[in-house]
Amino acid sequence: MEALGFLKLEVNGPMVTVALSVALLALLKWYSTSAFSRLEKLGLRHPKPFPFIGNLTFFRQGFWESQMELRKLYGPLCGYYLGRRMFIVVSEPDMIKQVLVENFSNFTNRMPQSIMPNSRHHMASRGMPGGRRLACYLHPFRTAKGIAEV
Repeated sequence: MEALGFLKLEVNGPMVTVALSVALLALLKWYSTSAFSRLEKLGLRHPKPFPFIGNLTFFRQGFWESQMELRKLYGPLCGYYLGRRMFIVVSEPDMIKQVLVENFSNFTNRMPQSIMPNSRHHMASRGMPGGRRLACYLHPFRTAKGIAEV
């Protein structure tokens, strides 16, 4: 303690409380905005996100209208944040083909098909137990010919 003797600070309860509160607020600020630099590092244009919620307020008028506005304002390749999660919007057919067909193995980190808690009966979750049985029942209805027969 002799090395820090020149400070001559008296440590008391309120001072510790204020110091811990400032440290907590600094960590909270860092956590709420630390994920928002990833799109800039990739060189993608995007609307400025708010702490914690990202660009959630951008989608007030609806999802599809906002997607079209994103394309108009930021170009065919842009991004946005919902919470701390980053999303990239690809809206040119050639780029979509390259992502979905040619370089599919590089773009495998996708959102789940169904975000509903009880999704075991949905066709999007065929990989789950019982999904194959459901697909067998619905197989004739997958094509226009199968629907026309009914």
